[in-house]
Amino acid sequence: MLTATQRGTAGEELFAACVTLSSAGELELFKPLTDDDHTDVTAGRRGAVPALAIQVKTALSLTAQGLAVARMSYPDSRPREHPAYVYAVIYIAAASIESAWVVPSADFNRLAYRGTGRRGKGLELMFMASPTRVDGWSAYRCGRLDLGTRLMELIDSLPPGAPPAVAGARLLLRHA
Repeated sequence: MLTATQRGTAGEELFAACVTLSSAGELELFKPLTDDDHTDVTAGRRGAVPALAIQVKTALSLTAQGLAVARMSYPDSRPREHPAYVYAVIYIAAASIESAWVVPSADFNRLAYRGTGRRGKGLELMFMASPTRVDGWSAYRCGRLDLGTRLMELIDSLPPGAPPAVAGARLLLRHA
């Protein structure tokens, strides 16, 4: 049985591969050294600085009701919310992304079930969605080959100019 860390890493790697392939290489992904700020990967158009901070969550099975479930814990009870911060929830079956949801943080924070965090502290947001049926998350659902397009649409919808500062996202540039 996979550990939570193994499940997350496998999901992030599949997500990255699908984004790269489905964007025809137009998106570059960068992985932060740490994940303390709920950012698993950042994405930007090739040749530009990263524009999106992304939290990737992985579901390897469905509930008895046929729902993919993902949980986000915020010990300080403050979920991240910013136009350039998105959640990507992926449902993996047979080592392939069967369904994915790319949800801007404001929408995610509004739609997710809210509960008390672990040991009664903080906040937990719970995502529960069907990979096939119409539900409150359907507008955000896409296939693995649509992930790149979906992320480019989000990047293009951001205000022009310098990329927005997202708390917790870090970028290191090197001179070639």
